[in-house]
Amino acid sequence: MLRSILSSIGTALRSAFAVICQVLSIPGRLFAGLLGGSIEAPPESGSSELVRSLQAELDETGERTRRNVEKIAAIVAAWCADSMLAGHPLPAPTPPRVTRAVADWLPGLLREECAEIVCAGKEALSAHITGTGAIRGVRPVQRLEALKSWPAPAWEEPAPGFLSIALDLAKAAPSPS
Repeated sequence: MLRSILSSIGTALRSAFAVICQVLSIPGRLFAGLLGGSIEAPPESGSSELVRSLQAELDETGERTRRNVEKIAAIVAAWCADSMLAGHPLPAPTPPRVTRAVADWLPGLLREECAEIVCAGKEALSAHITGTGAIRGVRPVQRLEALKSWPAPAWEEPAPGFLSIALDLAKAAPSPS
């Protein structure tokens, strides 16, 4: 929230100073025109070929990074699903497939965290991995102590089935005499 407010203030100040610079350069350009110079305004920032090529390269790198994070998110979701099916944490994928931070994080996840990751969408998991978002109930990507097995779930008394209810009703019914 604070970051977006400061970003807005910075953008407003930058545009205000750009207008002030344009206005202040008018007398200098007029004076240069009287002496035989050019009256043209300076070129727009970002209009050179070098700036456009660097911007295209930056956009391409951003797209490559986004695809890489989505691929890592798919690997993490598959690892969590496989681990839940196996009933224990499986060995984590190695760093050529995932980042070192993710490889250190996966073996320490609990069963409940894996369930949350599997239920979360691809975008939410990608945001969680990059640190721009969080999945409720899942610790952030960090080095976690590897688990050999998951703790046993707490025992809950199962709900009574139809047979037990029917037997209780039969016991409570008056006997025909």
